[in-house]
Amino acid sequence: QEKLTIADIHTINSKKLNTNREIWVNLPESYSNPNLQKVNYPVIYVLDAEANFTFLTGVVNKFETGHYQEIPEFIIVGISNKNGDRTKDFTHVNDVNFLSFIQSELFPFVENNYRVNDFKMLIGHSLGGYFALKTMYNYPETFNAYVAHDPSIWFNDFELKKLYQNVKSVDFKNHFLMITQVGEKQNNGDLKGHYEGIRAVNELIKKSNNQSINYNYKQYADEEHGSIPMIGSIDFLRWIFDGYRINIKAVPNQPNLIESSFEKFSKRLNYTFQPSETYINLVANYLMKQNKNELAKYYFELNVTRFPESLQAKEQLKKFITSNKID
Repeated sequence: QEKLTIADIHTINSKKLNTNREIWVNLPESYSNPNLQKVNYPVIYVLDAEANFTFLTGVVNKFETGHYQEIPEFIIVGISNKNGDRTKDFTHVNDVNFLSFIQSELFPFVENNYRVNDFKMLIGHSLGGYFALKTMYNYPETFNAYVAHDPSIWFNDFELKKLYQNVKSVDFKNHFLMITQVGEKQNNGDLKGHYEGIRAVNELIKKSNNQSINYNYKQYADEEHGSIPMIGSIDFLRWIFDGYRINIKAVPNQPNLIESSFEKFSKRLNYTFQPSETYINLVANYLMKQNKNELAKYYFELNVTRFPESLQAKEQLKKFITSNKID
């Protein structure tokens, strides 16, 4: 029987944390396809891998494939809590060393072992969200985008609320932050401080009118603390990559739609993204089926131009020319 494997598991001997840390890596389907040209991929780093890695790989795989792709293809790196203590690693007790582990040990490990570019995102939940918010404030250049799912603002005597009092003066490098939160019905009892802490930080960011941060806040009336990372991560990806999804049926009447969409999208993210070889091939084949052969030929040739080492791109162009009897 064959087995479906969603991750490579590695162990990093961390000098910063003085222990071994387990890392889970999920690769997009195109990564190991020998017929495609090898390219570099952006990376999603997700904390609390044991709880958040599996569902995230399914969501990302769904969003990055097909004729209506909503996000670029990503490598996902899950940081396991095995041999770690999240209550210490994500907070003031040990967060300096944990961030140093990410910056000086994890990033180099991923860069040395996988084909990655320098677009990185961080997803954290609860205390992981606390860590994401603190990193965003103190070292915004570490990641291009952050999401803090129902973060534990209350921890360490509302340290983050005090920190974000000065949010107006911080240069966030035009990076992205999203905070998610449970509904009003959980604003009671022991949960009141947790709830009100998030609302307070949200208000501080919004009222600061800091133009160097791209900010989004979303509340979920029917979600609980444990379930919010699932729907919240879906909305985070859709928000960050708003404009990435292209109506393929509109391409025949708008030949420049893909180029203009990616140009606009890249400008919004302050990072240059290009359509993947796989996507352009899907577009070209769709156009061929619509009898838009001139435009189909343009996209088949575009793939060969952009991905000259691709066996698939060359084969698809050759097949198109042969089937249409083009010299």
